[in-house]
Amino acid sequence: MKKIAFIIVATFIGGLIQPAIAGHHKLQKLTVDMATIRAPIPGHSMTAAFLTINNAGKDSCKLTSAGSEFAEKIEFHTHQHVNGMMKMRPVESVEVAANSTLEFKPGGLHLMLFGVKEGQSESADITLGTDNCGEITFNAPIKPIKSAPAKAMHH
Repeated sequence: MKKIAFIIVATFIGGLIQPAIAGHHKLQKLTVDMATIRAPIPGHSMTAAFLTINNAGKDSCKLTSAGSEFAEKIEFHTHQHVNGMMKMRPVESVEVAANSTLEFKPGGLHLMLFGVKEGQSESADITLGTDNCGEITFNAPIKPIKSAPAKAMHH
């Protein structure tokens, strides 16, 4: 009787542990490096975030959502040339190919943060959701925009 009870309990615990291990493995496919959030311009409630995401898995991962307590809404955005002008456009999802790295950078693909909360700390957590690779949460420091040095004026 004890042996049967042990088998039932072991099977039940194994059933709980197996999905947790499988889910953890999927999360390990994606890693984020060099994440930063631009400090919002005073008086504005939107800004951008940049990062490098690496997919070490053998399957592609589609980024489908982004969220943070730092902002009310986060969208994937890219820049496009339209009639000779550079315009920012939202994109619904972003594909991260298998065994590849994708860079979110100024002038290209990036995260747009809307409804940014003022008075936050020096960094914020951002969570990216995917189609079949789980979620990944990372911390990004909030950095002030560096202005170009003033050029000397000649009279």
